Amino acid sequence: MVVGCVVVGAAAGCSSPSPGSTPSPPARASAVESRRATSPIQDEPIPGIGATRAAWDASHTPNAENSDGSAYGDDPSLPLYLAPSGAVYSDLGDLGTNRVQFYDLNMHTVDVDEALRQVLRELPSDATVAWDLPLAQCHRVAFNSATLQAAGHYMADVQLEYIQEDGMKATGPDSFNKASFWLNDVGSPPDPEKGC
Repeated sequence: MVVGCVVVGAAAGCSSPSPGSTPSPPARASAVESRRATSPIQDEPIPGIGATRAAWDASHTPNAENSDGSAYGDDPSLPLYLAPSGAVYSDLGDLGTNRVQFYDLNMHTVDVDEALRQVLRELPSDATVAWDLPLAQCHRVAFNSATLQAAGHYMADVQLEYIQEDGMKATGPDSFNKASFWLNDVGSPPDPEKGC
């Protein structure tokens, strides 16, 4: 889906909205701010996107039905059409960098605020919203993080979607069941011309 742009980016340099982007609603911004206030910055491992492969493997259980290192976790209550093996994390890759570059997080259906809370758990505690771009079939959000920038001049991009039972993406979703993460170069702007 987004190996070239790797959905979740990481770092600084993109704090003002770009043409075609919309500012984050106050509720979303306050959720990020409250997380930062309760999570003092310290020498902590990166929890998800941008983690070293060793750190990821130490904190995530491989999915029993997948032995190729691309699927982790097991939640049999996830819809079969979304996660046939029950994998919570799928399509994970590091592109030979020894640092997690992209993956999908399969979720139970949640509204945008809960989806963003789950996304924040995958990011360093110093992550802040760089830009927020709702599109016809998805919602993209990018995050700056000094931690990710120090790890490789990254920012984190995330694409939220609602995948329907027929495998198609819902149009104009107001709830989501999948978050795709990838690392991008610091300061990468939103691209409203790039489809979901």
